Amino acid sequence: MICSLNRSIKTRLYRSLCFSRSFHSKLRDTSKFVTLKPVSKLRSISSPDFISSPNSKLQSLIWHRPLQNVFITKKPWADNTRQAMVDFITHLHDSYPEINVLLQPDVAEEIAQDFVKNPQSNPGEPHVLYTGEIEDIVDKVDLLVTLGGDGTILRAVSLFASMQVPPVLAFSLGTLGFLLPFNFKQHKEVFEQVLSSRAKCLHRTRLECHVIRRGSKENCSKSVAHHAMNDIFLHRGNSPHLTNLDIFIDGEYLTRTTADGVTLATPTGSTAYSLSAGGSIVSPLVPAILLTPICPRSLSFRPLILPHSSHIKIKIGSKPLQGPDNKIVKLSIDGVPLEDLNVGDEIHVVNEIGTIYVNGSQLPSTKDSEVVKRREERIKNAGIYCIAKTENDWTRGINELLGFNSSFRFTSRKD
Repeated sequence: MICSLNRSIKTRLYRSLCFSRSFHSKLRDTSKFVTLKPVSKLRSISSPDFISSPNSKLQSLIWHRPLQNVFITKKPWADNTRQAMVDFITHLHDSYPEINVLLQPDVAEEIAQDFVKNPQSNPGEPHVLYTGEIEDIVDKVDLLVTLGGDGTILRAVSLFASMQVPPVLAFSLGTLGFLLPFNFKQHKEVFEQVLSSRAKCLHRTRLECHVIRRGSKENCSKSVAHHAMNDIFLHRGNSPHLTNLDIFIDGEYLTRTTADGVTLATPTGSTAYSLSAGGSIVSPLVPAILLTPICPRSLSFRPLILPHSSHIKIKIGSKPLQGPDNKIVKLSIDGVPLEDLNVGDEIHVVNEIGTIYVNGSQLPSTKDSEVVKRREERIKNAGIYCIAKTENDWTRGINELLGFNSSFRFTSRKD
């Protein structure tokens, strides 16, 4: 085991060294205003505290160690987000020289030529950007900044997989902005509030999805849990036949649904696919899991709102005369497709912040004491803390973005 671990460490160090050399050679002749450095030179993550108040729906973000490492992501292939990222990085280097900027490798290469001046705080010195492999970056991030739409947030959060997600500061520069309280024009003022521990956060939960393949339940503890900020959905894809799904809640059989599929959503994801399928709009402050059928054959199968402590199991079923080509079900998490499921396969969905398992509902992985211990440690800082503008961001969002309960628009007709 130790020899294997040492080989793994050596491999990662070698890959990091090769990566750093590769990017330095690429940028040597492309920009005289940018220098790339490996993230391995940075200190480890510095997590803030989130303090609740009886008079507020939000938590106060408090830094006990100075904020240093800021990871910035953006909507790809968009000129406005590219320019916004350059402006934001320039502001950080000019005003806060102690702040380290972390970027994904492809983003660092993309924007390297867009810097036109040196930081004012260090005349004659180039902008320093830190990059590396994703698994190395996520170990260093104090604050996550996104520039784009809701999809940008989902992609950025997914990079942290089963790890603790740092506080998220999101600026609206995309087509969908339900999760985005801040306009980029406010970036200087908002970042100063975050840095000085004067920002407020809204806590959003994630779902864990465990996939169990037919005949491999004993290997469940070795599988990696997938996480969803918005939703998990099973669907028939391009098959002309409906899916047959057996649904269990806390070990108890609920129903078999024949439908295009089913969606399991967080309250955050209640305004996404679940809403289009007829599900309820749920405030992110409500501890719940939404189970919404997608075009069910039965009119009596209505959307459900379940306690966040529920353990939901869905097993892929089939009809006796169903052909082999029609036994495949598609699985997507936050819009990202995963491997197809076959008849007999199962998904187990629980809330990241903890589930109350009753007799007969335990996942195989929850029987392993080490797995249970690691999960309990992760629960302490589970979920996503999104920096909010006001107490009423959600109410304003469903009115302004969804047009909630909007009246008919009448237009005069000219004869």
